[in-house]
Amino acid sequence: MIMKKVQLIILILFIGIFSENHIYAATGGWNTKGNVSMFLNEMAISNWAKGGENQIAMTGLFSYTFDYHNVDTSIVWDNSFTTGYGFQTSDQYAFRKSEDKIDFTSKYGLRAFKDYYYSFAASFQTQYWNGYKYPNDSTIVSKFLAPAYLIIAAGFDYKPNPKLSISFYPLSGRLILVKAQELADIGAYGVKKAVLDTAGNIITPGETSRFDFGAAANLTFTFSPMENIDISTKLDLFNNYTDPKVSNRKNIDFNSETTVNMKINSYISANIYLNMIYDQDIPIPIFKTIDGVKTQVGTGPRLQIKQTLGIGFSYNFH
Repeated sequence: MIMKKVQLIILILFIGIFSENHIYAATGGWNTKGNVSMFLNEMAISNWAKGGENQIAMTGLFSYTFDYHNVDTSIVWDNSFTTGYGFQTSDQYAFRKSEDKIDFTSKYGLRAFKDYYYSFAASFQTQYWNGYKYPNDSTIVSKFLAPAYLIIAAGFDYKPNPKLSISFYPLSGRLILVKAQELADIGAYGVKKAVLDTAGNIITPGETSRFDFGAAANLTFTFSPMENIDISTKLDLFNNYTDPKVSNRKNIDFNSETTVNMKINSYISANIYLNMIYDQDIPIPIFKTIDGVKTQVGTGPRLQIKQTLGIGFSYNFH
């Protein structure tokens, strides 16, 4: 199992290296940029009085942007693809997934005036492998296309320079896919759950998709505060006009990602990654300490936070 995951990370690296020889020509208004990285975190201890355990974590990442800008027709077409996979292992467990994503975004703009564009956008997000409710590695919480998010939107984009884009889409459709019946039956990720009889048997299976219509907004920003340090931020917002629960229509789902890449030399860098998600339709376990024991007392929407820090191989190409 672990070898298969390592092979996937290595494949991501080879995709990036191979892509260097297959980028668009500089002519024709195309601008391309990519990065392939492998980060490693490791801790080894022996007879350590204060406790702890041996741990190792590995993450492979690949990102690629290919943008088109036609000055004569005032057309801007921005595309980005990001994928990654990571795992961690220790003395206490053989394997746990720590990163898993497929993310593609495409945005087409036609200049309205100055730095403002009529904009049409599409995005798709999912993951490769099964995710589990650790420490219980038999309870599946995600699979390929479960969930998956497809958003198609129309609106306006403010793009004063290639490093900053602020978009607002008052007309946005979001399709949520949950192509795993066991997850659809419990209503995971906001789909309609299965109907059960009094004995707990399924009468009507859960729905494997859900369509929302609402408004979306997006911010992308990259900058270099100093030499060899690059920071990129992406923020996605969505408000559902058609939520079946009327009281939820005031809520805004958001997903933000910030990456800080600090180059040590041409091939070695340190990386800090922060991902924050809030989704009204994703229940998170709520725990309280009762009589000294951490006990689950319910579920509800909560801010999800993931932060990683790693050092390893990183290669940029154009």
